Amino acid sequence: MFFKYKLLLFIIVNIHCLFPSIRAKTFFVSNYGAYSNDNIDDSKAIQETIQAAINYGFSSTISFGSGIYNLSSTIQITNATNLTITGQGMDQTILIGNKPMTLFAVEYCNGLIIRSLAIDFDPLPFTAGTIVNVNDSYIDIRVQPPHRTDIGRQVQNIFRFDPIAMRPAYGPNTFDMYQLPPTNANTSIVTPGVLRIPMAYRTKLAVDETIVLVYAPRLHAVLVHDSIDLTIQSVTLHTSWYMGLYTKRVRRINIIDYHAKPNLNHWLSLNADCMHLSDSRESIHIYDSKCELQGDDGLNVHAEYFIVTEIVNSSAIILSAFNWTGQLNIENGIDLEFSSHNQPFTSYTTGKIASSSFDSSMSQLFVFTNSINVSIGDYACVADTPSLTIRNFTVERNRARGILVETRNVDIRNSIFNHTSGAAFLFQPSLYYHEGPTGRNVTLTNNLYIQCNEGIGQFKGIIAVLPYPPQLVPVINDIRIESSSFYFGNYSQGLVGSTNANNVYITGNYIVTNSSSPLVSICNSRNITASNNTVIDRQGKIEQYYKFDETNPCQMNLSSLIDLPPSAFNSSFAPPVASIN
Repeated sequence: MFFKYKLLLFIIVNIHCLFPSIRAKTFFVSNYGAYSNDNIDDSKAIQETIQAAINYGFSSTISFGSGIYNLSSTIQITNATNLTITGQGMDQTILIGNKPMTLFAVEYCNGLIIRSLAIDFDPLPFTAGTIVNVNDSYIDIRVQPPHRTDIGRQVQNIFRFDPIAMRPAYGPNTFDMYQLPPTNANTSIVTPGVLRIPMAYRTKLAVDETIVLVYAPRLHAVLVHDSIDLTIQSVTLHTSWYMGLYTKRVRRINIIDYHAKPNLNHWLSLNADCMHLSDSRESIHIYDSKCELQGDDGLNVHAEYFIVTEIVNSSAIILSAFNWTGQLNIENGIDLEFSSHNQPFTSYTTGKIASSSFDSSMSQLFVFTNSINVSIGDYACVADTPSLTIRNFTVERNRARGILVETRNVDIRNSIFNHTSGAAFLFQPSLYYHEGPTGRNVTLTNNLYIQCNEGIGQFKGIIAVLPYPPQLVPVINDIRIESSSFYFGNYSQGLVGSTNANNVYITGNYIVTNSSSPLVSICNSRNITASNNTVIDRQGKIEQYYKFDETNPCQMNLSSLIDLPPSAFNSSFAPPVASIN
């Protein structure tokens, strides 16, 4: 008898191991009181559904029906394993945040999937319209429907907008400003349809100009930190009070069929970045996605810089945050690279974290497996950067850059950058934004660039390499720009702006320009080479294909390392990537 029970137990255990789906369970939000289209707050019922699934302990699915769900508080997802949150489709299930808030806040999860739904907010985090009055203390705008005359809002950002081209203003009409409005002075109604925005000072804005107003506070639509194997699939974000998707310390990220796009003819989608992936680990994959009309970058991938504030001994130091707030939560086993105060982007040593302990809200004690010879005031940055693979990604008509790249082993193909205000790509480790490290091993191939780099945050190239602050030596290495099509706008400046780069290869590209700007601008860079590129100079304005930037701290002693002869731009072939115009 005992043998029979033992055999039965063995069979059951093995069935569960071989067929884990037997343990999986679907939790319907309707069973907990969340019903679509009833205009009732569903936050509590959805939270109870998610908690029940987490408590169940096995692979589970949270299922939404079709229709609109209203939420007044953030949905917290903590310590979930193999949890799937699914709607019925991006156009079928819509979650609406009914106040300034983060909609999903995720932490310490493994294998989370969010899919087949849309996110929107009501009230909107922005408005837009035409200026009807300007003075030293306020601006009045006639609000353009379907935007609203929102009262009691604090305006943080204002930028000119072209409602004909449906993009942020470009060329000489570019304007962008951040402000802290006067204390206790928020938006108010002047007359029906006219909104008053208090100003801290007189601006360059004038009557009859069209503008977008971005409100505070800064809250991300989806926030994920300290998690493993995150998948965002078939999700649309119509708006957000700040970033669309913000992640921090997530190991392995997969983003598939993700879209940021405005709803109901609005002039903006998200207030800031479409995707902001900070201090990621191992890998990031982005496929078949599109970001349009967001208020900042399409994608930013980076780690953070810290500063050495105390040396305990040869293998123990205290690191502190600077220019930002937040706890330093770097896991054990991670490699940090160190650089000097004088050359902040040039690593001189590395150390592997053995342990860490809390020091203060802004500082952490780190013990390393090896001795490190560092100095107070030196910088540290995570060296275990994720690879970044992108296929079929579009960024268009946004206020800032297409992609900020501050990671290594990057491969971006078959993507479109259409009317980005700034550079389509910006390689910019920055002490001001505490973002790094320096990039290397980057391939940009079979991409299409249309009228980029014409507006806010314009650089000296559609593809720009510009550490901040600039250095006297190259710090960003190995960039290939190949087999792509570039169509300059009337105000585009250059193909590549190369500051502090080493090994930049420009090959097999089709370039249409009507600008007199040299294709390549060089500052303290080495080994810039080009071959087999076709240039169509519509205005016959190009006098030279490259130039040395003489702005301090640039220098002009590297000419022997530059290989950009006219023959490199005199090929004749059809565009490798067809224009969408």
